[in-house]
Amino acid sequence: MVGKNEVWNAAARIRARPPGPDGRKERVSVRNVRKELGKGSFSDISRPLFEWKRNEAYQPIIEEAALSDAFATRLTTLGREMLEQARVEVTRERLAEFAVRAEAAAGERSSLDEALDRVDELEEQLASLRLEMERMRSGGERALEARPVISASVEAPTDPDAPDLAGFVETLMGRKRARDADAFWQDVRNAVEASMRKKGPMPVHGLYNALPEALKARSAEVGLPLTPAWLRYHLLRLSQPGEGLAEIDGKFGLAPIAPETDESKDLRESVEADPLGKRPFWRRFVLRVHEVLVEHGPLRVEDILARLPAELILETRRFQKITPGHLRFKILERIKKGRPFEQLADGRFAAVTSACPWDGEVPLSKMAKAG
Repeated sequence: MVGKNEVWNAAARIRARPPGPDGRKERVSVRNVRKELGKGSFSDISRPLFEWKRNEAYQPIIEEAALSDAFATRLTTLGREMLEQARVEVTRERLAEFAVRAEAAAGERSSLDEALDRVDELEEQLASLRLEMERMRSGGERALEARPVISASVEAPTDPDAPDLAGFVETLMGRKRARDADAFWQDVRNAVEASMRKKGPMPVHGLYNALPEALKARSAEVGLPLTPAWLRYHLLRLSQPGEGLAEIDGKFGLAPIAPETDESKDLRESVEADPLGKRPFWRRFVLRVHEVLVEHGPLRVEDILARLPAELILETRRFQKITPGHLRFKILERIKKGRPFEQLADGRFAAVTSACPWDGEVPLSKMAKAG
């Protein structure tokens, strides 16, 4: 073990030596001090050597330049001032970046507030439509019998006991607007998914800029002005499980198609709730899906549902209401079991055909043997 005085004396001797033949001075370092002493560990030497450097204001680069004491002191001070100025500039840049982020966050909050205001307005319209539909159920049938053709300019009846035909007309117009809005958002979804397939996951502003200008102009016609904030809200709703989209790190993309845990749980619960008649019904339902795919070619699950008979869709409520996610799960399950379906790379489903018609139950391998 070496003492502090030994380390300090060795450091002073190394510092006092003149430059070598190459013109370079030997630096005062832990390694050189240990070599000078011929003993001691690096840990024993490092602490007292650090104190010596601090007390002596040791600056090896300046000393190697053989500068005068006054100039060396001034150069050291200048270096410290430049370092402090650099720290100030870095801090200023960080504050500017923080201000930019704060401004962006404020803009996002403003866009969100705009979307939420629009949601509140639509919810109020929906509540009004529901009230009108209740009124239509109570008196609409009598009104249709009395006047089968209703004009949009119908005035309120003077008879207080007569049904409110004006409200009924408003209900019909509201339903038309709802259908137009559904068609509009379906077109928006198709355009968004096309961009996602081409470029992968994108932020909402990129998806908004990629939308056709004609589609943006059409939004005003259906009373749904399309803005990035409103598009983001709609995409968030479509990012729920089973809806086909997903949000990852602030970007929206196509969700991987896989059966959802909740849906499989619902299927098991529905089987336990009604074990009789359930299997034949779903066999008939999937067979109808296969026929639709044979007739129309590869389709997305939403397009399959649109082409199924309305009474068949309504009948599913006896067991479990069919949804796009539920239908996707059923088809994927049957693909795993070798039924005549296939999933394409773009997410659509297609029917596999053979010489023998499918009965809704047998696997594809048995169909091939039968053919």
